[in-house]
Amino acid sequence: MDTNTDFLTCLICGQVGQGKHFGVFSCRACAAFFRRAADSKWSRMKCLSKHCNGKSYHCKPCRLKRCYDMGMDITKFQHDCDGRQLIPSNRKRKIPDSIEIVLGKPHFLLMNPMGEELKEKKPYVDLSFLISQASDIFKMGPPAPVLATSYLQKLNYGESCMRRTENRRKLDMITRKEVVSFWEYNLITTAKWLTYFDKFQELDHDLKMQVLFAVWHVWGRLDKLMGTALYRIRNKEANKADRLAGNGIITDMVDVKTDAEWMSSYPIEKLRYFLDGVRISDLFPLIDELQTLDITETELSFMLAHLCFQYAANRLGGKLADILEGFVEVLSQDIHKYYVEEKLMPRYAGRLSKLLKINKEILENVREYRSRAQVARVFGVFKLKFSHPEIFRDTGYV
Repeated sequence: MDTNTDFLTCLICGQVGQGKHFGVFSCRACAAFFRRAADSKWSRMKCLSKHCNGKSYHCKPCRLKRCYDMGMDITKFQHDCDGRQLIPSNRKRKIPDSIEIVLGKPHFLLMNPMGEELKEKKPYVDLSFLISQASDIFKMGPPAPVLATSYLQKLNYGESCMRRTENRRKLDMITRKEVVSFWEYNLITTAKWLTYFDKFQELDHDLKMQVLFAVWHVWGRLDKLMGTALYRIRNKEANKADRLAGNGIITDMVDVKTDAEWMSSYPIEKLRYFLDGVRISDLFPLIDELQTLDITETELSFMLAHLCFQYAANRLGGKLADILEGFVEVLSQDIHKYYVEEKLMPRYAGRLSKLLKINKEILENVREYRSRAQVARVFGVFKLKFSHPEIFRDTGYV
């Protein structure tokens, strides 16, 4: 299954889709049904079930009508192709591509011990200026004084997808410029957002930078998911494959092209195995949950803070972990007051558990891709050299 489409759902039945069939993104079962039934008696019959309600289709006439309504086209059928495959391929026995095939270099070149002067020079990514910007943000604090009834309410004033009003633009090609802009945006925006939490501002400057280096990419993952959910809610005609990044760039996760030669010698199809975590491809089903929950600004602030401080506590450990867990405790008291006093919802445990379940899945996804990053290091998948590699831990790049 193609890794860049398996997170989307079939437009006919709502199950996991496997690609475009006859002009529509669908699963193989619905594609096979349409091919069999397109010109059958079912195309001339009315609904045969009282349970068909426009969301689920229990009879064949309604299912076939749904196929046509979504745009499936019989002119895209392919004929007289099956007989040409005399020997069926066994996918389980397919030999995977070797390193020589992937890199396009013979074995004796890959294994030849070369001097340092003959080795390929790695592109150097200098993050000093970006770190200096983040440091200045922490020193200056929020741009204006904010009056709020709780720590959590004050976090609402920090920049996030809820308050963003930037001009959106859709791109068909992602290059080095766009990737670097994603890094810059998430790091700087996370720093600005953290300044609105008074408890965080009480930390020593070096500890603030440690926390920022740890959490910026997980903050960005939830921000992208929520931003994409809001984009779908506000744009009813939005393509379900669209992903909205924090800096306003919209990409179609199925059709977008990526120039990755600057970061790796491997083709982009192979790189997705290592980078789909930070690209949130595996997390796309969570967008539907975020849409259904209709999350408020205060709930999003709590989710972002809980996700970041919990992740940083596990990653950094020691006394700093105790401090960060204390932050979570303070904000947990604030969310309790928010539900009970402002929302008049004393029985909020069920809803809160759904919010934190989303955070849990994000953290599990981070852990899953951590082992893939180890594989990338062993085989030298990425040829980037960072001035501060600790910033990119758990992103897939190092």
